[in-house]
Amino acid sequence: MCGIAGTIGIAEQTLIDTMTDALSHRGPDDRGTMVLPEISLALGHRRLAIIDLTEAGRQPMAYGDGRYSITYNGEIYNYRELRTELESKGHSFRTQTDTEVLLATYAEWGVKCLSRLRGMFAFAIADLTDRTVFLARDRFGVKPLVYSEQPGSFLFASELKALLASELVERRIEPQAVWDYLSLGSVPAPQTMLADARALEPGCAMLVDEGGRVTRRWRYWNIASASLERQSETQNLSFDEAAEALLAHLREAVQYHMIADVPVGAFLSGGVDSAAMVGLMSEQVSTPLRTFTVGFEQQHDALSETQAAAETARHFGTEHNEVVITDRQAADSFDALLDAWDQPSMDGANTFFVSAATSRHVKVALTGLGGDELFAGYPHFRRHALASRLASPLLAPLRALPDRFRHNLALPALDEAERLATLRCLMYEREKSRTVSPTFFAEFAPAPLKRLLHGEDADLDPIDRLSVVELEGYMARTLLRDGDVMSMAHGLETRPILLDHPLAEFALALPSSFKLRGGQGKAIFHAALSGVLPEFIAKRPKRGFELPLLRWLAGPLRERADQAFCSKSAHTVFTARFREDARRRIRHPKPRDFRLWAYFVLLEWMERQEVSL
Repeated sequence: MCGIAGTIGIAEQTLIDTMTDALSHRGPDDRGTMVLPEISLALGHRRLAIIDLTEAGRQPMAYGDGRYSITYNGEIYNYRELRTELESKGHSFRTQTDTEVLLATYAEWGVKCLSRLRGMFAFAIADLTDRTVFLARDRFGVKPLVYSEQPGSFLFASELKALLASELVERRIEPQAVWDYLSLGSVPAPQTMLADARALEPGCAMLVDEGGRVTRRWRYWNIASASLERQSETQNLSFDEAAEALLAHLREAVQYHMIADVPVGAFLSGGVDSAAMVGLMSEQVSTPLRTFTVGFEQQHDALSETQAAAETARHFGTEHNEVVITDRQAADSFDALLDAWDQPSMDGANTFFVSAATSRHVKVALTGLGGDELFAGYPHFRRHALASRLASPLLAPLRALPDRFRHNLALPALDEAERLATLRCLMYEREKSRTVSPTFFAEFAPAPLKRLLHGEDADLDPIDRLSVVELEGYMARTLLRDGDVMSMAHGLETRPILLDHPLAEFALALPSSFKLRGGQGKAIFHAALSGVLPEFIAKRPKRGFELPLLRWLAGPLRERADQAFCSKSAHTVFTARFREDARRRIRHPKPRDFRLWAYFVLLEWMERQEVSL
């Protein structure tokens, strides 16, 4: 896992050096640049060495006769099989890296190579003959890729930091991104928080010519279509047969994700998903697996998962490491958190702290991210399923209820798109209209949240549509993006096993009744792992992972939060009434006030990055 940067239409050594250096945290092991003036191109790379640790793995890397060059971030888990196939077609290799295999895969199959890749990736491959650059991002968006289209040039990088370092991208806020952030607590792709920058969406690719013009942009994969194509192999399975097949997919995914030439560990929370991954990983190692958990000081024991994680670690015999974060440490680390957030987010602090500890022991950590999205584990799956069954025109009067009822009582009165758009909504459109400063609306007409939905038109039942919305919404824009930047801030590679695409396609193709069964989510997941997980783990009640964010706001960060809501950025975004109300609530916050953390991060990020409208 690494950091990548590039300029197309500009071939300047100083510029690519500056952009690459802005990503030094992502690749502490090596640094490289390549300037190709013949096609007005420069590539930069910061390396975190995971596979083939020798200098032969240095990037940017050229292939064969030099026609193709690459800068690449990620891991291709099936690179060994691809290498064998490519060797049978006459390709030869000088390294043991997946990078060189990726280059050869493109040399052999062109843009169609994407269908053969199993892994997480963001890369740019330059073709000196065709004078084009091919950029692509993995199916779920585990690895980031942002870009800026400028007059006569095109800049790209792993993080906005590198684009801003170029000084060619204005520090100007995208109003729609702020508008969406107030509801979602993060910024949905293809937007970024910057008006002059975009994010390549998950499962998408593009071709750029030597003048920096995008000649083609397309989506090569989406989970809804892929799962529908696989329903023929799942529709006739019994529940027990499906559980057996799922376990085989899980074991295969774990095996692939453990490929590395460096030590591999795992994040371990108190939940079933990470425990399952640790259990399956433990089957494949001869020495104790290293596991890592983050917890909180004594007054936050109700939120801490350290005891449950420790019990799981003892059961599987792991070498367990526990990180306890005090309120004072959290406050003292806030500037480092701000630097790690490439874009503001309400999430990610937990990954920041556990990654800091994990990176002292291993370079790779596997995670159980994705289980609730794929197997209907969240409580709102039941809530939305019930609302779908109760939906009726006779319930239309419920639409007039206050916003606080849209998560539950008013759900059956909403159409499906509106219902799905209520997920994880911090602030609805009506409240935002009263909350956002009138000056913010100058020359800006906000677009509705439901435009962001994916999969709502696919031939899926309500449960599977909700899975797609979660995977392509909250998972992509928040969990994966924060997981990447927070781990890479410490030079740590994280791998979400459950987002292995063959496994995920199979999981979504399973009947919804296998996932949400008898009112309980993740039924098929639990059945598949019945021989792996002991009963005391399998029967743990479902609980979300929480941080004591409001205690931090009302405690050691209170003075800073108070100042944030008085800042120039606060006056730009919020009305005076909302600013004063926020300052009052920070002193004695209630559970619903957790959204103030998201807005505090937004304001602090804007001030630190010196961005404005």
